[in-house]
Amino acid sequence: MKVTEMNPDLARWYCLLVKKGREFDVENSLRDANVEAFMPRERVVKVRYGRKTESDIPYFPSYLLVRCIPSPEAFHGLRRHRNVLDIVGGASGYHIIRDENVAMFKRICEGAEAPRVATDKTFKEGDRADIVLGPFAGFTCIVTAVKWCRQAKAKVRIDVHGRPFDIDSMPLAFLKKS
Repeated sequence: MKVTEMNPDLARWYCLLVKKGREFDVENSLRDANVEAFMPRERVVKVRYGRKTESDIPYFPSYLLVRCIPSPEAFHGLRRHRNVLDIVGGASGYHIIRDENVAMFKRICEGAEAPRVATDKTFKEGDRADIVLGPFAGFTCIVTAVKWCRQAKAKVRIDVHGRPFDIDSMPLAFLKKS
């Protein structure tokens, strides 16, 4: 983290693929190792046995954002970290996440209202879509399932440099049919 603070113009945000259910553990251990890590999360209320409980869940399960100065050593250290499976993009070129997208998610996680975007209600399984918002903006995906609820979400498959990545809860507002 000290290196990124000394050279902020060189530091970039990247996305890690982590083991499902270990997002909070990886975020905490990276922070303990002085790596700037951020996991967008949303607060949910569940009713279990007649009692309401609030908890945080990852906005994108199995994914975590980290900020570092790109170097072979930094990427090797991130990939070798416990419960980290890979870096989105692969060795042919890691996906860089724009600072504006990270700042938007930080505002949302701090309680600010999410930006209102019209949702296309015609999405169905098998549709191709462009991701226009969020950390995966700029990618094309295939919708593999749609969940209609208060905030409609889709399960999508993104092909990043020939390697497929699945995202279980992509908000439909982030997608535009291609």
